[in-house]
Amino acid sequence: MKKLFACFALLLGFLNLAHAASDNPADLIRDTSRQALDLLRKDDGKNSAKVREQLITMVTPKFDFQRMTALAVGKDWRAASPTQKEQLAREFQTLLVNTYSATMTRFKNAQIEVKPNVQLNNDGREAVVKSEVTLPGAADKKPINVDYTLYKTPQGWKVYNVTVEGGSLVTIYRNQFGEQVRKNGIDGLVKSLQEKNGSAKSA
Repeated sequence: MKKLFACFALLLGFLNLAHAASDNPADLIRDTSRQALDLLRKDDGKNSAKVREQLITMVTPKFDFQRMTALAVGKDWRAASPTQKEQLAREFQTLLVNTYSATMTRFKNAQIEVKPNVQLNNDGREAVVKSEVTLPGAADKKPINVDYTLYKTPQGWKVYNVTVEGGSLVTIYRNQFGEQVRKNGIDGLVKSLQEKNGSAKSA
C-alpha cells in the first residue's frame, strides 16, 4: 500500500509539471517526469510548502477524479444521487491529493524508466503506459512495476487509474468503499471520507 501511494505521488508530479503537447502518453510521462523531479529536488526543507503547493496546483487538470471515484465506488455509484456523487468525487480527490502532498517530497531521488511500447485499447482512446520506478533507500534496489491507465480527451490524455505491482489504486479503494457502503450507506461513506480529510487537515 505504501509503495502504491508513493508511486501515485510521483505520478501526480510527473504528469503535471509541464504542458507537454505530445499525442504519445509515454512521451508525456517521460518528458514531464524529468521536470517534476527537478522541482522536487529544490526542496531543502525550507520551501517544502511552496513546492507542494506548486505541484498540487498542477495535479487536477491531468486526472479525471470523477471517473476514478466512479470506478472506486463501483456498483454503488449508480445508486448515488447527483449530490452524493459530487460529494464523493470532491472528498476522494481531496483524499488522494492529501496523500500525494504528504509523501511526494520523500521520493525526490527516485528513478523512473518509462517503457516505450504503449498498450492501446478501445480503438486508441485508452492507453496503458508501463514503467519501472526505483525508490530511494530501497534495500534491494529492485524496480517497482507501475502501470498508468489513461484515456484520450479533447484536452489531452487523462489518468484514471494507477497499478503498482499488480495492485490497482481503484480496486484497493473499491474494496474499502464497498464495505463502508454496506455498513453505513452512501452518506456513511461520504462522512467517512470527510472525517479522514478533516484529520489530515488538522494534522
